[in-house]
Amino acid sequence: MSDKLHIIFVADIFGMTQEFKNLCKKITLSLEKTINVECHILGPYQQQQMSFESEQAAYQHFTQHVGLSNYLEAIDQQLSLISGHKLLIGFSVGGSAIWQLCANNTVEQCLGAICFYSSQIRHMTQLTPKVATRLILPSSESHFCITEFQSAVQDKSAVTIEQSQFLHGFMNSLSTNYDDNGYQYYIKRLAQLISQLKP
Repeated sequence: MSDKLHIIFVADIFGMTQEFKNLCKKITLSLEKTINVECHILGPYQQQQMSFESEQAAYQHFTQHVGLSNYLEAIDQQLSLISGHKLLIGFSVGGSAIWQLCANNTVEQCLGAICFYSSQIRHMTQLTPKVATRLILPSSESHFCITEFQSAVQDKSAVTIEQSQFLHGFMNSLSTNYDDNGYQYYIKRLAQLISQLKP
């Protein structure tokens, strides 16, 4: 059995931008000294690199051309091609898709999942992940109450909630809510969390 850990990064509505690839690379590099890791990057537009002028434009394109259920299906297919221990890290809609996959228990050899500001989970609180899932929440959301959302999922034994002091999108340098302090902090934080997960 290989002790390599496959980290699968699942992109938000912006897809596999250069900025997202840089983030994944930074996280992977911060781990390579301590763990044998391989990085995989999945996005809603396959390998195509999109360029949106705004979050609204990215959201509209994602909604019209992909949608959560198609994204979910594509991720599921990609994951079936990766054998070995897996850790899923998703951002926004990517994390919402991961939540569903972990609840459906379709991901083999999955050690856990980390979902950043995955607001669509609020529509799926009836689902319960079968693997350790950490939700990294923003400090607040404009469309719903974070506290109510927390109370809807906090009793699930596999779920750990961590509320950040940053806003939705803080890890994406293309987002209006990008925060450099949050970005740097969570690159280090992920290295800590992942090193505890060694296969």
